[in-house]
Amino acid sequence: MPVTAGRTMAEREAAPTSDGEPPQPLVGFRTNAEWDSLVAEASVMIEELERIGDADVRGQVFGALDAIDAIHREALHRLVRLFKEGVLEQVVTDPTIRTLMGMYDLLPPARPACAKVWDFMPKDGEEEPPGSGRPGMTEPPVAAERPEEPPHWTPAPLADALTSGQAEICRFDEGPVLIAEVRGETFAAVARCPHHDAAMLVGALSNYSWACPHGDGCIYDIRNGARLGGGPQLTCLPVRRDDRNRLLIGFGIPFEPRLPAF
Repeated sequence: MPVTAGRTMAEREAAPTSDGEPPQPLVGFRTNAEWDSLVAEASVMIEELERIGDADVRGQVFGALDAIDAIHREALHRLVRLFKEGVLEQVVTDPTIRTLMGMYDLLPPARPACAKVWDFMPKDGEEEPPGSGRPGMTEPPVAAERPEEPPHWTPAPLADALTSGQAEICRFDEGPVLIAEVRGETFAAVARCPHHDAAMLVGALSNYSWACPHGDGCIYDIRNGARLGGGPQLTCLPVRRDDRNRLLIGFGIPFEPRLPAF
């Protein structure tokens, strides 16, 4: 079935590749919605494997998964090195391919925004543009660094208690924080994706998995911050209840993960 991510199939076939050849239609066995469901099912399966009571059997299972992961990682890295310039950027427009490449840290880097550059040669009597850095210019003042706050607990500004499978982004003085409730446990993490270096003011919770809104395949385990496929982790925060049953979030307080990584 044709996969149309962002553009129609007709538009894909009409758009030439970097070498001038029309791209091949992307055909798969599942729709995008079915692919998302498959990823969610795999996450649930991994969670079930983590509950295997026999430590030796559990170690053998995850050892086999690690070996399969290493095979895929090595093969995909070799494959990507064979791509011509611009090919990777084209193929990852498909959401399923983007998910796979994201799991193995193979997504192309985002192009940085261009900062404004002054193209200015002052004439007699004219002043230099602000921030040009040329001799005689007054540089803009630099703000003093905010002093670090001591470790502390802050009540979560939740209007209502979360139910299982629900998550909210709450704003604190320290910044936005993701708070999630899963199976009677509450988890919290700094709402910033370390992989994309961007705030996560939205997202999707599926069991213990949090899907970053900035890229398909960028998924974190909210129990310990581990990223599916490896890479930088979410900054998790400790939580507790006070004597008034308020949910408190710990800032600057050591966090101890409750479960292993993916």
